[in-house]
Amino acid sequence: MDIYLARQPIFDRNVNLFGYEILYRMRQEDCFCGHNGDKASLSVIKNTLLVIGMEKIAEGKKAFVNFTRNLLLDNTAYLLPRDLAVIEILEDIKIDHEVLQKCKELKKRGYTLALDDFVLNDIDDNPLFDIIDIVKVDYRDTTLEERKKIVEFFERRSIKLLAEKTETMEEFEEAKGLGFSYFQGYFFSRPSIISRKDIPVAKVSYLRILQELSKEDLSLEKLREILERDPTLTYKLLKYINSSFFSLRYEITSIRHALALLGENEIRKWAYLIILGGLSEGVPTELIKISLIRARFCEILADKIGVPEKRTELFFMGLISTTDALVGRPMEEILDELPITSKIKEALLGKPNTYGMAYLLTLCYERGDWEGVNEWSDKLGLNREELPGIYTSAIENVSEIIGFIT
Repeated sequence: MDIYLARQPIFDRNVNLFGYEILYRMRQEDCFCGHNGDKASLSVIKNTLLVIGMEKIAEGKKAFVNFTRNLLLDNTAYLLPRDLAVIEILEDIKIDHEVLQKCKELKKRGYTLALDDFVLNDIDDNPLFDIIDIVKVDYRDTTLEERKKIVEFFERRSIKLLAEKTETMEEFEEAKGLGFSYFQGYFFSRPSIISRKDIPVAKVSYLRILQELSKEDLSLEKLREILERDPTLTYKLLKYINSSFFSLRYEITSIRHALALLGENEIRKWAYLIILGGLSEGVPTELIKISLIRARFCEILADKIGVPEKRTELFFMGLISTTDALVGRPMEEILDELPITSKIKEALLGKPNTYGMAYLLTLCYERGDWEGVNEWSDKLGLNREELPGIYTSAIENVSEIIGFIT
């Protein structure tokens, strides 16, 4: 029996990260068994959130965790820290006296309570409305008129509304205008296309450096020349090489020496990360994190699918997968200007070659699309049991890496 674990970001009205919903699914005998929700939830809470640490999974933000009736009643919630956990009450739970009393007890002890997948038909006197903190509304499964009525109803009760499945910036802006407080979905990763003349000079410069770094025949000497032309890159490289990450016994003071120690592949990866930081000005930090998680996930997959020599390429593929949103230009246009392999270009444009299957697997895992995870992992010949470890490893790497690019 295996547990798949992923997380989906939740933002406030200023697109600051509020928390994550912890997405999970239990797999048994190669099929998903929804009736085992209690076991899946309990396994996630005990074997994953507690072992890895909710602080690490949610990075100190709120962690929304689904609770079934049985888990609510057997005090499982008390395993989670009340300052981080949001107890998400599933929509199919019958609100009887026992459930209501347990929710009141959790509220009294300082836990945040959320009601999942609220629909307008449920607006009649639900006793939870007197104690609930957040109500989640499926934005794709409601009409504009229904949303307006829901907002009006809960405004009078001082309950915050969360718009789920806000997948476009237009949906985010609409939900924000209606009065929703929180937003869950990937609207922030969609590019807002701007004209070439509106792209900041610094971002154009970083794209040119990225173009040079993408060339297969790039030498360390050429890398040195590129880095020396940018004092900021020079400073960050020396800061990186002299960090505790490497634990060197003496200080490195020259770019040439730093490059020699790192080697071409590692320095390429480092430079990609720094450029990602440069391109990310003015966009949510979560977009950088997603880029890093995808990069690390794809890099580890290279070993698992039998192409360890392509680790740097797959890392690069994951890293630049959000460049369209970072720069505000179509992905096709960006890829046309970068001298990268056709496999990476085709993969990022949706073609299921080997790289593309690895990329699609990464996207499916990121979004909790477990059927897609099964499909692409099977086509790649992967052992599914290894995927949760790969994903959590990628999350852990983010906190280590991000300090070097900001």
